[in-house]
Amino acid sequence: MSENDIAALLRRHNLRVTPQRRAILQAFRDAADEHLSADEVISRASVTVPEIGRGTVYATLAEFAELGVLGSVGNPEPIRYETNVAPHDHFRCRLCLRLFDVELGGRETRRRPLVGYTIESVTVQAEGVCADCHAYVQGLSDGAAEITSTELMTADMLSALACSRIQSPVGELGVAASAAGIVHIAFAAHADFENLSERAHSRRGPTAARRRLSACSETLEGYFAGSQSPAPDAIDWRLLSDAKAHTLVAVQQIPYDEPNSYNRLASELDAYAIGRLMGANPVPLLVPCHRVSCGSDRPEVYVGGPTNLRILHAVEAG
Repeated sequence: MSENDIAALLRRHNLRVTPQRRAILQAFRDAADEHLSADEVISRASVTVPEIGRGTVYATLAEFAELGVLGSVGNPEPIRYETNVAPHDHFRCRLCLRLFDVELGGRETRRRPLVGYTIESVTVQAEGVCADCHAYVQGLSDGAAEITSTELMTADMLSALACSRIQSPVGELGVAASAAGIVHIAFAAHADFENLSERAHSRRGPTAARRRLSACSETLEGYFAGSQSPAPDAIDWRLLSDAKAHTLVAVQQIPYDEPNSYNRLASELDAYAIGRLMGANPVPLLVPCHRVSCGSDRPEVYVGGPTNLRILHAVEAG
């Protein structure tokens, strides 16, 4: 590749033409079938630019691969171990980064003649999005749709609770509490919001429950003011099964502004059920489901709507 070709390629990808970028591309010496390691690129590029740093080369190679200037082959992850020692193929999910045993035709490939070569082993690995990640996102969407159309609380349940309305940067919230803790937090678009609002106007409910409401209001005010402490409020899990409650307790442990993937929650639920629970989380904000990711992806579906999700991400990003 000539210097003019390199300059044109970089400009086509809106990159400045620098000596370091030129040297890295020149390291490939017009051999389209070469597969160079980063160390090999460093060795060749340093002939042209002796002061080029290892960090610069690694960062530039990653940038080139992301933009499509260069292709990348191989997996930078640590080696993963398994008990299945028979030859088999794998599928790697680019989101959750897990490996799955699948049949991709590697068995047939091992038996194919290749003139001039002796095939001793074949590793076939596909990459994409796994069934669990697809199921999680579908569950998330279904849960978010459900909570806007289906009431979670019956009239009998509400009659034993205290309710309040809280103003917040994500809109007005309807909050229901028992003496044991917060039962439900509803966004304005939720099916339960109007019923909670009506109950809030009555100012009825146990005194201990009203204290729970006041404490919740203080917690939310502190959160939106920048507090990074976990919500101390007790939660009354009456709307949920034990498996769902345990899953949300795990979500409570996710640190501030540190997203964690659904598959790392140590939940008894399957991927779809976890997604549906996050989408219809009855106590959002106190249980920070906005920190649950799908592997490296942060879906824009949220129990309180995508606009409020962006607000929460902005709050925690500072």
